[in-house]
Amino acid sequence: MVSGDAIKSGSLTAAAKGSDVLIHEAQSDEMVDTIGRIATRVGRSRIATIMKDIQSYHTTPVEAAEVANEAQAKLLVMYHLNPPPPAGLVERIFARGVDEVREKGWILADDGTLITLPADSELVEVEQL
Repeated sequence: MVSGDAIKSGSLTAAAKGSDVLIHEAQSDEMVDTIGRIATRVGRSRIATIMKDIQSYHTTPVEAAEVANEAQAKLLVMYHLNPPPPAGLVERIFARGVDEVREKGWILADDGTLITLPADSELVEVEQL
């Protein structure tokens, strides 16, 4: 199951029910708020407005984890990450709180993430190209 831009919804959860892999977009509202505050402070009102608006049609990493749990998805792959975390510490900040909701069975996708579902198998293989 692949989501596009979406807020947490029961219909998406129902569509993903029992999926091997739920590929769900995710946005750190905390980080987007920070960008919006800085944009306001430096007089970039258009960017500040966008940072406020985009929160109405994206799902936080914690909400994506909740959807994956409710759908009983084997693996949650968060993609279309906003803002895109460069690596390391920023990825941990981006995904803050996810481990409390979904301890294992989730990843942040990156360009080149390959998910394979081998035939006649229950495995979900993840590799980086």
